[in-house]
Amino acid sequence: MHLTRADIPWPVAGNPYQLHRRIWRFFPSKSSEARRDATELRTGFLFRVENQGPGRPTRVLVQSRTAPRSANGITLIATRRFDPRPGAGQKLAFLLTANPIKNIRDQQLAQKPGKRRDSCRVPLIREEEQRDWLARKLGDAATIETVSLLPHQPTFFRRGNRAGKLVTITFEGTLQVQDPAALVHRLENGIGPGKAFGCGLLLVRRLDAV
Repeated sequence: MHLTRADIPWPVAGNPYQLHRRIWRFFPSKSSEARRDATELRTGFLFRVENQGPGRPTRVLVQSRTAPRSANGITLIATRRFDPRPGAGQKLAFLLTANPIKNIRDQQLAQKPGKRRDSCRVPLIREEEQRDWLARKLGDAATIETVSLLPHQPTFFRRGNRAGKLVTITFEGTLQVQDPAALVHRLENGIGPGKAFGCGLLLVRRLDAV
């Protein structure tokens, strides 16, 4: 695995869809994420926005299986390889920006020609629901010991002729590893939806790390 820090010019980074597309330039041999479902291994990348403000480059942290290549329109700051090897019972600090949601039946399906799914995603707003969502997503991989939640302003976007809204939360705290292999799977493949918008990248570090 590789972790890369990079700067994306503001005219591109101001558009969530364009930001994701620009990062793909690091990986010219891959055109898109090819997974059919969450059980398959991620072949592309995960990323999170570390610093963003109007008029200046956006700093992103990108995690990928292959090393990035230099690309026009992106400033590659640094990249390093890492090989996560958590141990059962080990306590780790973690950081995750995610899009906690639930699926409900779409009561307006009849008014949406062409829509194939009879359900829609809605954000989880209450902090208790968000904590429970994270615990479910970690499953048997780890148990949460401490966690703080930082809500963000919603991200508004358009997909085709439909408007959408993404509600994100940053979870930060400590966990205890229960199943190392299951935790590595989540580290490599991400947690929850919204990955094209910078959600899902789970970062961990040893509590004694400087």
